[in-house]
Amino acid sequence: MHPAVVVDASTSKPVDERHRSDDHLPMGTDALLEVAVKTGLNLVFGLLHQNLSFERQFGYRPSGGSICNNVLQTALDVVMTFEPLSLAEKRRLPPLAVSSLAEVTVFLRSIVSQQSCADTNGRRLAAELMLVIAAQRGSLRYLLEWIEMSLCAAVRRETEESSEGVADEESHPPMITHATFAAVLSHMKKAMVCSFLVI
Repeated sequence: MHPAVVVDASTSKPVDERHRSDDHLPMGTDALLEVAVKTGLNLVFGLLHQNLSFERQFGYRPSGGSICNNVLQTALDVVMTFEPLSLAEKRRLPPLAVSSLAEVTVFLRSIVSQQSCADTNGRRLAAELMLVIAAQRGSLRYLLEWIEMSLCAAVRRETEESSEGVADEESHPPMITHATFAAVLSHMKKAMVCSFLVI
């Protein structure tokens, strides 16, 4: 005979199920780590947005290039060195890592959008980094999110060009470079070969 399961009327979920979900809440060191990571990401993203706004408002460009662009380029270079599917959830990424990747994706989408203060190079770097991360996560969902972001950016760009009468490729370069696209395809092929060898 199965034991009775008590149901809380306020949540319509079994009490023992709610307790199991509560066991996954961060505690102790994990909780402090989550606070540090989340606040750190918000601080970094806020400073980068503020820096882009400052550069656009005053027309100031550092001799070493935009700080945001340098950060994006560094992140892209590092992620490109990862083994295929290094960020896949099936690798048992902790919840903090998954949520942090989601916040990074939201930030990159904001950089690519036409409302951002980033220049064309910054938008390209953000789009490339988002594509590389999506491929590393190994799920069609994230690739579709990247495609949707690209389509929205392309539609807005076409609308602006038609209204301004500008359509030259120099003022509006391609969203990503061929080298990055080829590298992503190479990583995907390598991941497929590795999966076949495991099977």
